[in-house]
Amino acid sequence: MRKVAVMALAAVFTLLGIAAQATMAQEKKEKKAMAAQTKEARWSGMIVRSDKDGSTITVRRRGASTEKIIHYDSSTKWTKGTAAIDASQVKDNDRVICLGKYDEKGNFQATRIDLRTP
Repeated sequence: MRKVAVMALAAVFTLLGIAAQATMAQEKKEKKAMAAQTKEARWSGMIVRSDKDGSTITVRRRGASTEKIIHYDSSTKWTKGTAAIDASQVKDNDRVICLGKYDEKGNFQATRIDLRTP
């Protein structure tokens, strides 16, 4: 009888240990996702498409076929070096550096878009 109780107790502790590990792994994953959202992101390349109505530009990395849609809004700062510019001065085929953060949907939301000289 004692053997059965000891075995049952060992099984319970094993299951509790597995559940605790799963919980810790989930918490670690959530913390990593939160850190990624708060960390400033950077994307640079050439503008291949711009959609003023949708407030987006599509930027292709230099020497690669990787593209990213960059979302901007009225709070996005547009610069050329240290000088402020207007968004209308940026056109397709211009080289830009985009700084911002990823939102909860995984979209890149630009806080600053810097026009680079050719």
